[in-house]
Amino acid sequence: MTNDTKPIQYLLTIRQQPSLSMVIVSSPRERRSIEPCPIIEMKIIRPDGTELNIMDMDEDYLLSAHLYDKGGKKMNKPIKALVHANGDQQSANSNETTLRAPLAGSTVSSLHRVKGLDNEQMSIFYFPDLKVWIAGQFYLHFQLFYLPKKDTPHSLPTECVASVVSNEFTVFPVKEFPGVYESTPLTKHLKAQGLIISIRNKDRLKASKEDSGTAVESEHSDDPPVSESPPFESRS
Repeated sequence: MTNDTKPIQYLLTIRQQPSLSMVIVSSPRERRSIEPCPIIEMKIIRPDGTELNIMDMDEDYLLSAHLYDKGGKKMNKPIKALVHANGDQQSANSNETTLRAPLAGSTVSSLHRVKGLDNEQMSIFYFPDLKVWIAGQFYLHFQLFYLPKKDTPHSLPTECVASVVSNEFTVFPVKEFPGVYESTPLTKHLKAQGLIISIRNKDRLKASKEDSGTAVESEHSDDPPVSESPPFESRS
């Protein structure tokens, strides 16, 4: 942290918004992550409005993802349901059901230093494997925490210092899922720099559609339409 009278500002900007997903099914091979992969850029702004070099800071940074419904309710209660390949939820009284958090996958990301599409350096968090157990319309609420470097005694995470909320996205039942999209240019660009992230190319999607006869979209906009403002505020 700095010794300035005014605190520095942690600025979070969602560079790639989530658009859609398919409700989790029992077969791991058929599960679909939230697409496109949410990507959030972080900047640190001095009190005078200039940008700090994140690499010069004495903290590490973590961004956590949380699921909220359309009404602004946090979806954090475990769910007693098993979703089958036909899209139906098994009764909560079944012996096969187990408790699951509504949001699955890696819900915390560390900071990565990469080059953007314009070849400029960016500091980003990304979430390549988020999945949802229930169908509906949701938001992702991202919260930023920092913690001292490892050589600092008592290196415990701070309270949330900034947050940002995504656009609304839809989690479809299996039978209504419109299909997967070609990966965005930004996703492909980050993959080329070594980030662990799945890529779908246009030619592969077309071949898959011809072979299976399923409805698979091969093109989609890099910028999903902006939804109405969520019913809760983000910190910045």
